[in-house]
Amino acid sequence: MSTEGPLVETEVDDQETETGVDPEIKLAREQQALAQARMLSAALAFCDGTISAGQLRAVRELLRAQDTRLTQLEGETPPVFVEDVKVEDFSSEDSSTERSIEETLKMELETRDVPELMEMLANIDEKIDRLEDDLENGRINGSQYQAIRRHYQEQREVAMRLKEAHPSSNRWRVVLEEGRTTFLMQLNESLCTCVALYDLTTRDQIFIQGELPEAAEDAMGLLRTFGPPRKESGQGRMLATRLDDGSGLLLIPGLSTALLAVFSQDPPGWQVRALKEVLLNFEAANRAALRKSNRKKLIYPDLRRFVKTA
Repeated sequence: MSTEGPLVETEVDDQETETGVDPEIKLAREQQALAQARMLSAALAFCDGTISAGQLRAVRELLRAQDTRLTQLEGETPPVFVEDVKVEDFSSEDSSTERSIEETLKMELETRDVPELMEMLANIDEKIDRLEDDLENGRINGSQYQAIRRHYQEQREVAMRLKEAHPSSNRWRVVLEEGRTTFLMQLNESLCTCVALYDLTTRDQIFIQGELPEAAEDAMGLLRTFGPPRKESGQGRMLATRLDDGSGLLLIPGLSTALLAVFSQDPPGWQVRALKEVLLNFEAANRAALRKSNRKKLIYPDLRRFVKTA
């Protein structure tokens, strides 16, 4: 998480543009625009059969890399996950890369004489609506939402530009074909790599599935924020933090134990709810043994299908 210090005049300040944009950010925006132009050219070449699908993917990955670099330079970091994720947290786009309203309307009007294209574009709009519903209901995570929404927007934009540049061609049809969404879902899937249970009284670890990163040990200070065991389970607020490698830690309080989960990235709501259920069931099944601190009698959960290890 970046922090802002006091404003100090430096040589970099003298290099900033009149609008106050940092030169490095300005360069990243120019490189992003160039990558977008290359993506359009690659789409045309792919439709003509002059490049392979692998080459097209390489150009797309270059565009994604430029998008990621610009996002990092502009200081836009994904929100720390706790329970619920708001759609608006992930759906905002950089106005500098958005097509102007006038240009969009002009291109849409020019495609209205192609019923099939308009139908397929309307289908993309419906997919985006369903995507937002999936995010709101915790069926996908923020990274999946961003990647797939960007994919749909790219499909729409490239198809409309192809139709504009080649009115008599059906090249746009290839761009709107199905098949990439599943890949993006898998690529941006949040993986739970470790689950551990701790005794709130002794702070001792009593169960672990997966491998706990060394950096996670520093985050165990979060356990102290829960205080002594409580009388009612499920009332505590979950806590989260992020490691330097981008993975996240989620700590869920129970009645006498706490669950620590490690995720590769922000998890969707269903994963968080599933782990809360694991903790509740563990404490319900071991109420007597936990009360007597008899670990030999504990029944542990089997999370082999939930925890993914390398």
